[in-house]
Amino acid sequence: MNSNQKVVQSTALRLIEPGVFEKHLITHDIKNNDVVVKPYLGSICHADLRYYTGNRRKEALNNKLPMALLHEALAVVEVSYHSNFKKGDRVVIVPSIPGYKLNNKKKEECCANCKNNGYDNYCLNGKFLGSGYDGAAQSNLVISGENLVHIPEEVTDDIAILAELCSVSLFAINLINDNNNKLITNSSPKVAVFGDGPLGYLTASALLFIYQIPKDNLQVFGAIPEKVNQFEDFATTFLVNNYDFSGNTGFNTIFECTGGRFSSNAINQAIDLIDSQGNLVLMGVSEDLVSINTRDILEKNIRIIGSSRSTVIEFEQLMTGFTNPEYQKILSKLIPNKHFEINNTMDLTEAMEVKAKDKGWEKAYLSFKWDNII
Repeated sequence: MNSNQKVVQSTALRLIEPGVFEKHLITHDIKNNDVVVKPYLGSICHADLRYYTGNRRKEALNNKLPMALLHEALAVVEVSYHSNFKKGDRVVIVPSIPGYKLNNKKKEECCANCKNNGYDNYCLNGKFLGSGYDGAAQSNLVISGENLVHIPEEVTDDIAILAELCSVSLFAINLINDNNNKLITNSSPKVAVFGDGPLGYLTASALLFIYQIPKDNLQVFGAIPEKVNQFEDFATTFLVNNYDFSGNTGFNTIFECTGGRFSSNAINQAIDLIDSQGNLVLMGVSEDLVSINTRDILEKNIRIIGSSRSTVIEFEQLMTGFTNPEYQKILSKLIPNKHFEINNTMDLTEAMEVKAKDKGWEKAYLSFKWDNII
């Protein structure tokens, strides 16, 4: 090791096998443009739960564990080697790290995707926190300053930590404009969201507050009345069982946020509804092959776009958007009444167990007390 090389130690709460956390002391190298941050608030994602419960393929678990979980996190800057950050700054972490930022290189020196100026979240050499790469459940995370975004003073922690979740929806929306397509047109002014869960909710809210799609032209389709009712403050809602998808027009873009075993129904209903040459964006995850109506895709010249994860651009947009009190009000439905205080691995296990049993919308927030853990 070079005697001038900078390193920092970190206490990581690593998942070593499904259901079992251990405290590990790990060492990080620090490069130019890196920032050492201390994560103080995390949020449990379904991806974290799939690792914790062992609901992943055995080979994936063998390849990726042991590993610190969490990719939804806020942190405070401890040491900065990046000009945009200083000690004490409150930041949100962007978990998708392209290889050129990870290795402090130029983008064109990275992979085929990066050489073609592709999106950072599709870098072939990239890493993602909490997915085969230690996540935010550690006392000192070393990350490129390009993967951090300042949090405005008027944005609370409880709102700011929803940025990663919201960014996935916003990236999918941004894809439409980036591909020289149009979200809406004069003849097709409406946008539809299929899915009455949190993903659909966050996608619809981003369409309103980031892209200013008015309520009358923002239509949400779902199957469960109680869930669909959650959208009524800012979107026009319909139940899929009571709607004539072939008999309505005016939809230029549709976002499928259903996933799972209902993906096929949602996608085919969207194909019936969408106007000719419209954009169908697939966001719902399914472990099984999905049967779709390819004949009408061809006849209507429908553009199908897949979307996953996000980039720093979406986080920057959201930090601005989150300053809107009305946006904060809509997002508050996902905020839990209390945080889990994490003082040891047992506390983290308890939080995971509780969230694994919870089918509600509210997130599970984790307040890390590193002084106690270390």
